[in-house]
Amino acid sequence: MSARPVPVPTIVTIAYVVLTAEPLDREDLVPLPDRSLLRLRGSAVNDLDRMGDLPFQRMVSRSVGPGAARLAADEALGEALQLAQLHDGLVLDLQTPRVVDTGSTPRPAAEMFTFEYDLQDLGTIRTHGLNVIGLPEIILRGVPEDERRLYDMVVVGLVHRLLDEWPEHDPVGPARVTLGDITAGYEGGDSNQTEQGVDVLIDYDAQLPALTVEVMTSPGTALF
Repeated sequence: MSARPVPVPTIVTIAYVVLTAEPLDREDLVPLPDRSLLRLRGSAVNDLDRMGDLPFQRMVSRSVGPGAARLAADEALGEALQLAQLHDGLVLDLQTPRVVDTGSTPRPAAEMFTFEYDLQDLGTIRTHGLNVIGLPEIILRGVPEDERRLYDMVVVGLVHRLLDEWPEHDPVGPARVTLGDITAGYEGGDSNQTEQGVDVLIDYDAQLPALTVEVMTSPGTALF
């Protein structure tokens, strides 16, 4: 039997920090992400301005196997957000990194990562944040500029599928991202599987490391 192409980590660590104006039961001194990086990941300016008034830090973290990572991430975030609400604080995801201000759990796939767009290569989409729960990031090339939103949707639907199937199922090979996957990826819940969908081919590049995805059918034609 050949080895599975995508390696599965033994342990992953999820880490959030709660920033408060007054110390809590303990103080955890950790290096905070640079403001410009937090802004790049979508954090609001008002939240970043508040950080100067919140000098105390309380870590909330979990170290688990990858099969339990998504649940552990939701549990850790729920605990962090509860502490922040009780003490008028803020929650930072240290690994994405960004300010997290919503607490609906389980989080849909779209809230588990951020998109990265290469300004030098506008035809490429990359994810950021999947490696926190043990999955390789996704790279999708050859994106037409006028169809970027559709390709974003395909990536969200694919992430939903991967999160459901990882680590029991190796992602390398052909797959179909359905409208049900995309809806569930944005709104949560289970996919309502249909035949209608976008065919993709997934490979693993160990040098990056990342999952490289080729879209085999036009999203605009296949989905609508």
